[in-house]
Amino acid sequence: MACSVVTFLCVVACFGLVQPKATTIEKRSSVCYGDLGCYSTGAPFFSQYRPINFLPQRPDEIDTRFLLYTRGNRNTVHYLNPKDHNSITNSPFSGGRPTKFVTHGFLENGQVVWLHDIKNEFLKEADYNVIIVGWGGGSGLPYTQATSNTRVVGAEIARMIRLLEQYGGAHPADVHVIGHSLGAHVAGYAGAGTRNLGRITGLDPADPYFQYTDPEVRLDPTDAMFVDVIHTDGESILKLGYGMKEPCGHVDYFPNSGMNQPGCSKDVIESIQIDGLYNGGKEFIACNHLRSYKYFNESINSACPWQGYKCDSYDNFKRAQCMPCSAGGCGYMGLHADRVKPARGTNHVMYYLETGSDAPFCRYHYSVRMSFGSPFGAHTWSGHLFASIHGSDGRLQNTQLTTDPVEIQPGKTYGFVVTSPNDLGRVTDVDVKWEHQHSILNPLSWNPFNLRHPSVYVSRIQVVHGESNSQFNLCGATSNTHIETQGTMNFARSC
Repeated sequence: MACSVVTFLCVVACFGLVQPKATTIEKRSSVCYGDLGCYSTGAPFFSQYRPINFLPQRPDEIDTRFLLYTRGNRNTVHYLNPKDHNSITNSPFSGGRPTKFVTHGFLENGQVVWLHDIKNEFLKEADYNVIIVGWGGGSGLPYTQATSNTRVVGAEIARMIRLLEQYGGAHPADVHVIGHSLGAHVAGYAGAGTRNLGRITGLDPADPYFQYTDPEVRLDPTDAMFVDVIHTDGESILKLGYGMKEPCGHVDYFPNSGMNQPGCSKDVIESIQIDGLYNGGKEFIACNHLRSYKYFNESINSACPWQGYKCDSYDNFKRAQCMPCSAGGCGYMGLHADRVKPARGTNHVMYYLETGSDAPFCRYHYSVRMSFGSPFGAHTWSGHLFASIHGSDGRLQNTQLTTDPVEIQPGKTYGFVVTSPNDLGRVTDVDVKWEHQHSILNPLSWNPFNLRHPSVYVSRIQVVHGESNSQFNLCGATSNTHIETQGTMNFARSC
């Protein structure tokens, strides 16, 4: 029943089955709002991906508000009013500081807790102007109306940046706009209306009515000098995935494949017990989608680097084909993504990484490459591999290297990625455990009455510490260490 309700709500929200207020229905195809510009329901804002289209509501209905915080007024809001220049000149704003705009998405407003959590982390990290953008008057149902309203909100942010430049001494290159879901596309419109905007961070940009549309309609790399995007909920909307899987930045980060985040499989009762009725309901319906702003928030002051690995696919990343990441092959998801920027004209550089299921989410990555020997009598077996990695600063115990059984062929090398919540330091040795598992479809893997002793022969293990690029090559006591099913062997000899 719960799933049916969620599906119904999604259809209602995403496809506009709830009609807007009568005052917002427009028969004409365009509308102008003074210095915020004119808006049309025609192409490219009408397409096969946008079959239902509304004109944006009036700015006074959307009621966009700009809440300024600095280290001098961390807990006391100062409102910036675009119609009152004194609200800028007599404010704590300083053009000598970098400026962060942060905005929300569908069904939220400027008072939601996560916006203020990010504001607090920013002010802890450095001396910023932090401006929370609330547009709760225009972010409600139907979703199709909210998507149209994002265009006006983006224009209002662009206007505010011009006013801060004129009356506060700001520089657009020092401005960074961060938006979640619909807010990511708001940020894109703000950038399209601002020359030389420094940076946009899209936090799981909304999929419905944006994915596969013309770049003018959605966030894209032309919207700022640097656009970085975190994708966390890229499943199809038919499977209740709310975020884009389509790359739309200079760099695009795909934690945990960019679709299903660890820890997001709780049922509705468990979610409500942990987070309360409102937040628990949100977590149950949109946990993957919300993870993007949680990851970004943690990245601001995390000692763990949130390192991502440039790769052409998540599968190849998981096979350890993209580590080590020398020569600029690493990125840093979150606030510090601007430490690594692609060459001019390069877009959609894709990075992959893993996270934990609970905060703190950041993980240290290790690639484990196992080379299997092929002595006389060696056979191909299917089963599970486990590794315990011991280092100078910690250990990672009995980690299963893949969810599914691995078919191990003699003479082949297989790569895996494992993670640790802590930096293990210099790797000293590795324990390898092997468990045979037969396949119903492969009679050669059967072992009736345990008459055979399925064994694998490991000749060499290479461990790469992803964050430091340090490599450790380890061998067993013999050139082909023999491991029977359920057995464990230690690899500590440098080779």
